Amino acid sequence: MNREAIQDIVLGGLRTANLTRDAGDQLEVSPAARIFGRGSPLDSMGLVTLLLDIEEALRASGAPVTLTDDRAMSQAHSPFRSVPALVDYIVLLLREASCPPDVTS
Repeated sequence: MNREAIQDIVLGGLRTANLTRDAGDQLEVSPAARIFGRGSPLDSMGLVTLLLDIEEALRASGAPVTLTDDRAMSQAHSPFRSVPALVDYIVLLLREASCPPDVTS
C-alpha cells in the first residue's frame, strides 16, 4: 500500500468523523490537517473513534495495523498530531509488519 492510498484512508476517516459533528466542530480534511492536540476540535474519545475507523479501513484494504498501542502513546511527538504524522506512522507500521526484525540470538 502506498502513501497516497494511506493518506486517502486517513482523509476518509476525517470525512466520516465529520458526519457526526456539528458544523462549528468540523475537522479539517486536507493532506496537511492537524488531527489532535492544541487547536483541534477533536477530543480523546473522538480520536479513538477516528483511529478505529482508520484501522478498519486499513484492514479492509489488506493492511491490518493497530494504531492505539503503548508505542504510539509514549512517543515524544504524537503520531496523531497531523495527517502527515499519522501517514508516516502507518507507513512505518506497515514496513515493520512486512519486514519483521531479526530475532535470532
